[in-house]
Amino acid sequence: MSRWKGALALAGVRWAWKRYRRRHEPPPSPIRQNTELLAWGATGAALGVGASALSERRRTRRMRGKVVLVTGGSRGLGLQLAREFGASGASVVICARGREGLDRAVAELTGRGVDAHGVPCDVGDPEAVDALLDAAVERFGRLDVVVNSAGTMRVGPQETMSDEHFAQAMDIMFWGPFHLSRAAAERMRGTGGTIVNVTSIGAYLSVPHLLPYSVAKRAWAALSEGLAAETGGTGVRVLTVVPGLMRTGSHKGVVFSGDPEREYAWFALAAGSPLLSVSAERAARSIVHATASGRGFLIISPVTRIGLAVHGVAPGFTQRALRVVGRLLPGAPDMAMERLGSQAADSRVGRLVDTVAVLNERAGRRMNQRSRAGDGGARDGDTGTAQTGGATDAAYDPELTGSRVPEDEGGPAPDE
Repeated sequence: MSRWKGALALAGVRWAWKRYRRRHEPPPSPIRQNTELLAWGATGAALGVGASALSERRRTRRMRGKVVLVTGGSRGLGLQLAREFGASGASVVICARGREGLDRAVAELTGRGVDAHGVPCDVGDPEAVDALLDAAVERFGRLDVVVNSAGTMRVGPQETMSDEHFAQAMDIMFWGPFHLSRAAAERMRGTGGTIVNVTSIGAYLSVPHLLPYSVAKRAWAALSEGLAAETGGTGVRVLTVVPGLMRTGSHKGVVFSGDPEREYAWFALAAGSPLLSVSAERAARSIVHATASGRGFLIISPVTRIGLAVHGVAPGFTQRALRVVGRLLPGAPDMAMERLGSQAADSRVGRLVDTVAVLNERAGRRMNQRSRAGDGGARDGDTGTAQTGGATDAAYDPELTGSRVPEDEGGPAPDE
């Protein structure tokens, strides 16, 4: 409201001054009138921008002395959120499954002057969630904000997805936020606090070749909005965040099934397009500001807002449009394969795509992501798992290991 108060005050002063001048001076010439109008317009614009900037600074300062817990905080959007909350003055607890990547992230945050602490945790385990909350309170004496930003993603035709793949997505992107949100809400009841759930446009528009992801995200969004409705009067606020595509570089950690190289091509191009995606830095700043200002619902990008609006007004139209998109995407081959994005990127098609999607490649380096096959990056030497979120699942990758392997954590997927 501060920006509108400044504008209204300016308008009132201008009106009073004009009334005074009309009584004591002859009418000004047209040129003088235009000059005066331009001067007032420039002054009003400057005051409006200044009021907005001061308002955002005051909102950010509200995080000083707060304690924020971020899941999936060792890379990607989770790491960037930890940076932004820390820059706003908050103490930060990050959790992830892999100790090495977690320690690296904590060291980086500490180097930036952030009071940070890392806790290894699998948020799919209710007992581990309780221990995580206890560790945060034990370290800093309080807990004010819990951010659910962990996620996992597989890309490919639904024919190549097993029941286990759907179960894994639900474990990370529904049961994880479910356990953590409910436990945090109970602890914050009466004392106050905020739960931030980073969902996705995929929760509202089920994009072809992302079916397990969209199913889990839709359940997560329903959980978030339902908790927001039921925590009224308890002192607990719930912020539901709906991003679109984001440039986090996590496409290298996604598992692509069916025709991996072609699946990687369309996905990487979309995730790295400046017209369709936003930077992780911009998304993180928006989330921190929304948290500090007490908002309940946040849509990150204009493209996402347009997509949700069109779907709300004409769901049949969006369904038909997505059917067309589905027909344009690669079909399921007779011999379906499965590869990490970092492997698919080493193909001729992958290298060509990466030269075009250079913004996402740069984002991956900033967000502590793996860059190429064989590059351990921030993945702590894991061997072929699909992780784009925080506390993770174990993935089956016959191309690499022929067995299930425990998975490290990562930053949220490009469209979380």
